[in-house]
Amino acid sequence: MELGEGLRAVALELGDAAAVTELVRACEAHDGGLAERTVEDMQVIFARPSFSLAESAIGVRDGDALVGYASIPWSREADAWVLPSHRGRGIGTALMRWTWEAAAALSYPAVGQSVHERATAAIALLGAHGYAHRWTSWILEIALTEPPAPPVVTASYALRDFVPGRDERAAYRVIEDAFSEWPERDPETFEDWTAQTLRRPGFVPERLLLAVRGDEVVGALVLVDDDEPFVDQLAVAREHRGRGLARALLQRAFGIGWERGRRSCVLATDTRTGALGLYEHVGMTPRGTYLHLERALS
Repeated sequence: MELGEGLRAVALELGDAAAVTELVRACEAHDGGLAERTVEDMQVIFARPSFSLAESAIGVRDGDALVGYASIPWSREADAWVLPSHRGRGIGTALMRWTWEAAAALSYPAVGQSVHERATAAIALLGAHGYAHRWTSWILEIALTEPPAPPVVTASYALRDFVPGRDERAAYRVIEDAFSEWPERDPETFEDWTAQTLRRPGFVPERLLLAVRGDEVVGALVLVDDDEPFVDQLAVAREHRGRGLARALLQRAFGIGWERGRRSCVLATDTRTGALGLYEHVGMTPRGTYLHLERALS
């Protein structure tokens, strides 16, 4: 990696999750006005069995300070950041080129990066190097001014909490099958899903909500609560959609947040899911808009 004077590329370790989080949050606050990343998010990425810190992540230091970071946390996707104080020194370009090599080494046909719509310099850099806009995503939130209405489900369906030792495979399957409908999404293994969901710091069974019909799991919602309640995953099996199950799961998640003294809830979605209308219908509004830009790799 070609870097300027005083800068050096470094390998990262599990213990660097906090420093990477601090870097990313500083960038998010500068670019979009609000820091979204949590240290738990980084710990989850670093802990996934399929993720190799040695092969799929790199840092840039100026002295002892971490000023740049890049990784390939998911198939076809890069996560690259440079501290605002160190932009304009070629670090972003060097990290971008590193992501091409890292993604190609993993045999991915393309690599993409999601950037805030106001990060004009990053958008221009990526656009100048062959990246094209593939989809738009949003961080949505709802302000809770009163206790959410209890969830309502139609006859033969019910909501219940996840039961450890019984529901792991069924919850994974309904989420994985639903997410696999997205264009060009590569499958996620049960082991990776377990690492990022059931082994996430702070996970408790009450935050994995299930929609069931009898003994069959037909929907699932994963709620994490780091800085604020965040709906990390929401899925309903295709043949059970149109019955209000996703809305009921959301209402229960809002209720859990309210019971814990939280007065807002957040989630992320994008144009591939077709779910924006549902979230707006339950009262959620965008607080951040991101463009996902992608470059094909030869």
